[in-house]
Amino acid sequence: MTTDFRALPGPDTRLCGVEIEFAGLSETATADVLKKRFGGELVETGSHVVELRGTQIGTLEVELDTVLRKKDLPLLAEGLDLVRGLVPVEIVTDPLDADQVAAFDSALGPLREAGAMGSRSGVLLGFGVHLNPEIPSEAKTLDIIRAYGLLEDHLRTSAEIDATRRAMPFVDRWPKSLVTALVTSPPSDLRAAMRLYAQHTTSRNHGLDLLPLFKHVDEDLYLSIYDNKDKTAARPTFHFRLPDSRIDEPDWSLHQAWDMWRLVEDVAAEMGLLGTLGTAWLDTMGSPLARRAEWARTVAGHLDKAGLMGAQA
Repeated sequence: MTTDFRALPGPDTRLCGVEIEFAGLSETATADVLKKRFGGELVETGSHVVELRGTQIGTLEVELDTVLRKKDLPLLAEGLDLVRGLVPVEIVTDPLDADQVAAFDSALGPLREAGAMGSRSGVLLGFGVHLNPEIPSEAKTLDIIRAYGLLEDHLRTSAEIDATRRAMPFVDRWPKSLVTALVTSPPSDLRAAMRLYAQHTTSRNHGLDLLPLFKHVDEDLYLSIYDNKDKTAARPTFHFRLPDSRIDEPDWSLHQAWDMWRLVEDVAAEMGLLGTLGTAWLDTMGSPLARRAEWARTVAGHLDKAGLMGAQA
């Protein structure tokens, strides 16, 4: 297994926050493992929330990942303890450079040895890894959005996304109509992208969630279009939430998620390939009988010709 993580493209260093979910360990036990690895000071900041501050990779927040925890209801702490096996613990990092992501990845082995369990440890354990890469220029951000839409079915197939997560509503595919619109009527700027996206979906529950980015771009426009009952936090990042957490598997690492995202950015940087995929999408998916599996195979063929299939290794 390689230990290097290719830096995100750009003339300037782009950082990326990481979130990983798993079961099998309490927040305190998780934080103890991280402290042994990275040093720092443990601070309990709320019910089922611990921060490890002052580490070599910044602050690491460890929390029981459920919206119920945030409502501060009576007897809630006791209730959360009862469902600990199903509700994941989540580690949330500060924005990291590629070397720091590699350092964080080195903690997954000790967490696995301590008992952390990933998505494939049980039929109800649909746990994920989220990446929050900083956006590049506006033009390149638009290319990345289009590239993701064209690559999504291939990413799902090649990564063998866990059946439980596929059945959950949190990582739904982008609508086919959205991808077609991105190809036939590519938005000129991110505000136009926001309007176009809203014509096809207003949900955060997709493999690539763009709503935090859209709110950052223009909060007034965002609030006029999207329901903000979920209190979406604005941030200048993508929110890539498709990859599985398979932390208990010895040969797995954050490379799976990182390389999936790097492939999206690599394709976005190849305008000829991006155009070829767009034309192929219209040819393949224009029929109402078109199947996503057929499109995934088509994408794999184009990536192989471009020498990019190994980018996910």
